[in-house]
Amino acid sequence: MMIERRELLIAGAGLAVGAAARPAAAQRHAMEGMAMPMSMTECIDDCIASHRMCLQTAAYASRKGGALATAPLLAMLGDCAELCQATANSMLRESPLHKILCGACAEACERCAQECLRHAGDSQMARCSATCRDCAASCREMAAMDG
Repeated sequence: MMIERRELLIAGAGLAVGAAARPAAAQRHAMEGMAMPMSMTECIDDCIASHRMCLQTAAYASRKGGALATAPLLAMLGDCAELCQATANSMLRESPLHKILCGACAEACERCAQECLRHAGDSQMARCSATCRDCAASCREMAAMDG
């Protein structure tokens, strides 16, 4: 019995939506099955977490206004988010440039963490600082790895 193309497309779309809707923990376990060193999957996860946190924090800071909505802080959060995403993507593609991106990402995340820490009285800013600091540590480790 032949399955029509439309049925295949609908089934494929359903699978894609299901994969995107999986919680981060399930995605992490799925990545662990790939042929990547554990430290790389951890670094990818940290980059993705930092990407998400910086975007959420930028939206939060914009809504909150005042000292949190300054152009330099919003730019820092946006730059950090974009670099984290590019770095995670480079590792997922197994790009030979991923160590260079990891070094740049570590520096950007450290600077972002320091800037967010200046507003640590705000719980969102404190969480962003901690997430960026974790990502910076993972990326520093990845950039320094041999091979």
